[in-house]
Amino acid sequence: MSKTNDGNNSVDISANETDGSAGRHRMSYRDVAMHKVMLQDLVRTEAYEKAINAVVKPEHSVLDFGCGSGVLSMFAARAKAGKVIAVDRSPFIKNAQEIALVNGFENIDFYHDDHESLQLDEKVDVIVSEWMGHCLFYEAMLEPLLTVRDRYLAKGGTMIPAQLSLHVGLVVDEDVLEDLCFLQELPYGLDFSPIAHVPFQQSDLVALSPDSLLDSVADLGELDMLTITKTETPRVFTAKLIPSEKTDIFALCGWFSAQLSPGVQFGTGPNDIPTHWDQILFPLPQPFSVDPARELTITLSPQTEQVGKEQFWCWSISDSENSLTVNEQQLQQQAIVDVAQGKL
Repeated sequence: MSKTNDGNNSVDISANETDGSAGRHRMSYRDVAMHKVMLQDLVRTEAYEKAINAVVKPEHSVLDFGCGSGVLSMFAARAKAGKVIAVDRSPFIKNAQEIALVNGFENIDFYHDDHESLQLDEKVDVIVSEWMGHCLFYEAMLEPLLTVRDRYLAKGGTMIPAQLSLHVGLVVDEDVLEDLCFLQELPYGLDFSPIAHVPFQQSDLVALSPDSLLDSVADLGELDMLTITKTETPRVFTAKLIPSEKTDIFALCGWFSAQLSPGVQFGTGPNDIPTHWDQILFPLPQPFSVDPARELTITLSPQTEQVGKEQFWCWSISDSENSLTVNEQQLQQQAIVDVAQGKL
């Protein structure tokens, strides 16, 4: 099964991508449903349109990497870009081309390629890509984008987004703890103890309300899309944080914010206008006591950065007295067992 994306937010598509007639494209309606969700995200889509309008000039050539439905390519064409190149590794790009033609955009060149197979004769002035997954790294699309940037962005060129920031908050919502404890509470009068610990060691997608977190938030770092290198990924993000009050926390919560161009930005955290991006919950194996008198050190680290690979995370929190660490990849490797087919 392969994947498609609108702005590199990958979704599964039907394994039957051709109809057997010289490889002609067959549309997957599941693709359409996901692209519709992202197009309905007005925060995301209108911000990209505003940034493209601010950056793109008539003399510019624009490369839309991971074009999905082609909406960003059409924005660039509507902004009078001299040339627009739309690239996507999914056969859905045929639908993007049809959409562009229906809208009268005949000057967009479409390439059914990925970062390795793409071959262009010239460099471009602007690369636009909506590559970000939940908490940035949920989709492993950063390294492919950097490969394209290093090969095809002209000197002095512009990246949209220009800069991404990663943030983490401290979760105090007891409803979150109750949900994590579900398998420990003998549901239906049954003992699930062999797996009851797992929810405390797995990241999860969430959409938390602002009052689920303490007021104190840590800024974990920034990615400058012009200067970041592939050798810096995956990486460990570390921040210091003074908790706003003395209490117990049950998890960390991570999200990102994006500056697309000067003055054009949006966030994906609990205090931001909701988007199609979720936050990621990083549970703690046990409640962790925090106190304004003890500075916290928090780390988040994406453990995989390969397209098509499951995303694992490592996270930790420590103060002068205690520390907790969870490494999903390590735990997953420990849990892998070979089970023979048939009766056990």
